Amino acid sequence: MKKNILFVGDLRAANNYGAIATTETLINMLTDEYQEATFKFIDYRSLYGPTPINGFPKSTKSIVASTKEKIISLLPKPLIKTYIKLFKKAKPSVDFVPYKLSQFESYYQNMKNGTCLQYEKRLLEWADIVYINGEGNIVNGTDKYGKYRIGARYILFMAWLGRVKFNLPTLIVNHTVDPNNYNAFEIIEAVYPKLDKVFVRETLSIPLLEKHNVKNAEFVADALFSFKSDENWEPSNTLRNQIDFSKPFICLGDSSGIKNAYSQVKWDVCAVYSDIIAGLRTIVDQIVFIDGYNGCNENINRVIKQNKIGHIYLNNCSYKELYQVLKRAKLFVSGRWHASILSILANTPILCWGADSHKTRSLYTLLDYKYRFFEVASLPANIPELIDEAKRITNDAQQIKEIMTVKVNEYSTLTRKNITVLKDF
Repeated sequence: MKKNILFVGDLRAANNYGAIATTETLINMLTDEYQEATFKFIDYRSLYGPTPINGFPKSTKSIVASTKEKIISLLPKPLIKTYIKLFKKAKPSVDFVPYKLSQFESYYQNMKNGTCLQYEKRLLEWADIVYINGEGNIVNGTDKYGKYRIGARYILFMAWLGRVKFNLPTLIVNHTVDPNNYNAFEIIEAVYPKLDKVFVRETLSIPLLEKHNVKNAEFVADALFSFKSDENWEPSNTLRNQIDFSKPFICLGDSSGIKNAYSQVKWDVCAVYSDIIAGLRTIVDQIVFIDGYNGCNENINRVIKQNKIGHIYLNNCSYKELYQVLKRAKLFVSGRWHASILSILANTPILCWGADSHKTRSLYTLLDYKYRFFEVASLPANIPELIDEAKRITNDAQQIKEIMTVKVNEYSTLTRKNITVLKDF
């Protein structure tokens, strides 16, 4: 297929296991399938700030400083407190994409007049197809100014531009829809029915979209279900310093529902996690923390230090290595969508709590999982029940693994539709 394909939402440079893993898997599948096509990519940075007219310089790192937490991860420790103070005083930046549907036309006129989104304009003029990786952008998140999360607004506006103003086949794939925001739903109601394809990665988004008069959404499994591992693996010395692989262990993770750019839980993170760790140690003594905040969350850092547990994050473990770690664990307890999928692929049982959307709850639906799902806000009141459920799951591990094997085979086949759909255009 000799087409120019504009891929919006290249998250390989994001500071997040799931974003890197699923985007790399999706892009590898696309470029393998369509070797005669020409691809251009709009990456993570464009979703959070205006893109220079000639684009951003290529990123050679998997960490891009686009939010407070990501900037902090790159700072020397003496500067962190100073930066946090400046961040709190900072005024909101000028919006480079609209936050209401009523603004779409005026922003398009600004694009035509050369005052915004000139990089995007040039790529849309070049493209034959607009292919948007929605991923985890269209989820809960309203800032203190009442505006919906900017990364989601960017891809929704790009979808509208591609289909309505540039008259291009436009698809949004591989994503969850759960914005919990009036302005976002108003945009979705206007944009989604016009799109050529809308693929959501879990089934709970479909009835929500139907409630908002979107009838063209289909469930197509997350691209990560197509991930293939290297079975000839030995842990590095760095990982051996964090995990004793000769002894059983449980992996414990965090959640975007605990803290994100828009909200955080009310409970004491260190105290609650310490109680959870004490409970899990009644199952096996060794607990390993899978840190989705990559060392940037001070409370999580304190949990790890005070409880003297292994610490796994992007700086010492790639997502491919994380798969291998999870494969050797007895259980993975967290509120992370993609890390839980890696655990399912590794045939290790999961126990989930909430995230910044319904995505982790939907994993239970996808697996027909009969175990209890926990709300993140009420976690402190339900720690005994969480530990009881962890024990029940570990006791049922063999039965669960058999079910997961069947589901992985089903979804790894289904996820190919994210790729083959382009043959329709």
